[in-house]
Amino acid sequence: MEIERKIAMLKMKSKPEVPLKPMSSVFISPGNGKLSKILMRGFDALGGIQKVVKPGQTVLIKVNLVEGHEAITGGITDVYMCETVIELLKEHCHPGRIIVGENTNVGELTKKTFDRNGYTEMCARQEVELLDFADDEFVEVAVEGALYAEVMPIPKIVLDADVFITLPLLKNHDTVCITAALKNSFGFIPDPMRRQAHRDTAIEQFVLDLNRVRTPDFAIVDGRIGMEGIAGGSHFDHPRYANRIIMGADPVAVDTVCTHIMDQNPRVRYLQWADQYGLGNCNLDYIDIYGMSLEEAKVHFMTPAEEHEERTGGKLHLVDLHSCSQCRAVAQGTLHRFTEANIANAVDIVYGPYDWDVPTDRAERCILIGDCIQERYRDLGVWIPGCPMNSNAYMDALEKLDVTCHKCADAVRAFVAKHDEEDLAFLRILAAGKTIYRGRDNAAGGLDSALIVGDCESYYAWVQKNRADTELKERGLRDTYSPDDIVYYIPGHDASIEEIEKGYETLKARKPKF
Repeated sequence: MEIERKIAMLKMKSKPEVPLKPMSSVFISPGNGKLSKILMRGFDALGGIQKVVKPGQTVLIKVNLVEGHEAITGGITDVYMCETVIELLKEHCHPGRIIVGENTNVGELTKKTFDRNGYTEMCARQEVELLDFADDEFVEVAVEGALYAEVMPIPKIVLDADVFITLPLLKNHDTVCITAALKNSFGFIPDPMRRQAHRDTAIEQFVLDLNRVRTPDFAIVDGRIGMEGIAGGSHFDHPRYANRIIMGADPVAVDTVCTHIMDQNPRVRYLQWADQYGLGNCNLDYIDIYGMSLEEAKVHFMTPAEEHEERTGGKLHLVDLHSCSQCRAVAQGTLHRFTEANIANAVDIVYGPYDWDVPTDRAERCILIGDCIQERYRDLGVWIPGCPMNSNAYMDALEKLDVTCHKCADAVRAFVAKHDEEDLAFLRILAAGKTIYRGRDNAAGGLDSALIVGDCESYYAWVQKNRADTELKERGLRDTYSPDDIVYYIPGHDASIEEIEKGYETLKARKPKF
C-alpha cells in the first residue's frame, strides 16, 4: 500500500485548529495498595464511575496482549487489573454486557495467549465474554481525509459497544515514542494490515485514522510494571517498575501525561494530530491533573536511543532532532540486531528536522538521515536523503564507515557470485542488517524463502519465522508446511560459504509449492 505522504500532510495542514477547547482531566496514582481502592479514587476524582458506564450498557474492554508474554515483562495487561475493572463495573454500574477483547500480534494464536495469561478462566468465572477480534464480523469503515487507511476494517463489536474502555501498559515504542491508550487500538486490526503499516512506516498515521473511527471512552494505563528502551512488537527485554496508574476519559490527554511521566519527548506526532482533529487535548494547559503531581509522578524511562548506546558500549550515539516515526523507525529499528560485539567503530547518527546544535565530537564519523535534516548539518558526514530514507542505503553507510562487521555479508556476496540468477530466483538472503540479495521471484514479505545469516540477525530470524507461522495458519497451510520450510537461519559471527550453500540447498528442497 503506497502512502501519498505529501498529500496526507497537505490534508493535515488544511485542518482548522480548534480555538477554544474544554479542559480534560487525568488522575495519577502510585500503584501500590489495594487496586480496587486506587481505581475507585481515580473514578471519584474524575466524576464517578457511574459517569463512565450506565446500567444496561454494552462495555468493551480492550486489553493489551502480545505473543504469550507474561504480565511481569511489562508487555501485557495484568489479568488482575482487568478483573478488578470488571468487578467495579458490575458492582457500581450494572452493565448489560461486558466483552473483553484482543487480537495478538504475529506468533501465537490469541486463544493460547488468553489461556496462558489467565483470561479464559477469569472471564468464565466473572461470566463475561472473551473475544478474539479476528473471530468477529468486520465492518469496512470509510475514513474521510485519511492519512493512511481510507477504508478501515473494524470489528463490529467496536462500533456497537456503548462504552469502550482501553487497558494499556506504560511502554516505550521504538517507532512512535510511546504506546498507551491510542495505540492499544492497533489490536483491532487484522494482522496483514498491521504488518503492512509497519512495512510502510506509517504507524502514526494508522493510529490516528483508527482512533478517528472509534476513540476510547475511558483509559486506565497500568504503569505498575511498564516497558522501557527498545520496546514494541514482541521486544520486551527491559521491564520498568514505575509503580504508576494513570486514568482519564480523554485518551489523548492520558497519553500526553504518560509521555511526561516517562520523561520522554512530549512532541509525539500522532498525539498532536489527534488534538488537531478534536479527539482530545495534548497540551498540558488544557489538562487538569488529580492525585499525584506530574513532577512527583515522573519516572525516567530509558529511550530506545539510550538503550542502543548502552548495549553498544557508547559506540552508537543516536541524536533524535524530533524526527517523525518514518525515519525514526529505520534509524532505530535497523539497529536492533547490533551489540557491542558486532560494532567495530563508533558513529553518531542524527535524524529529524529541528535546528538544534548536533552534539557530535566525531563529525567525520557521522550519518545524517532524511530530507528534513538541516542543510547546515549535511556536510558533517554521510548524508542519506529520503522520506523515509532507504534502509539498505543506511546499512551501506554503516559499512562504508566501517561501523558494522561485514564478514557474513562478504560470504553471502561470494556465494551469490558462484550461482546463476535462475538458481537464486526464489531466494532472499540477509546479513549484516540488510538484504544482500533478492531473486526476481522473491517478493517483499509474504511466504517467500529467506536465508538469514549471522548472530546479528537472530532477532530478525525469530520475527520472520513467527510471521511465516502466522501466514501459514491464515492460509490453512500449517499442516503442510512449517516456518523452517521458508526461513533458514545460520548463527555465528563469521559464516562460511559452505554453511550458506547448505542453507540454500535446504530451502530449495523444501520450497513450498503455492
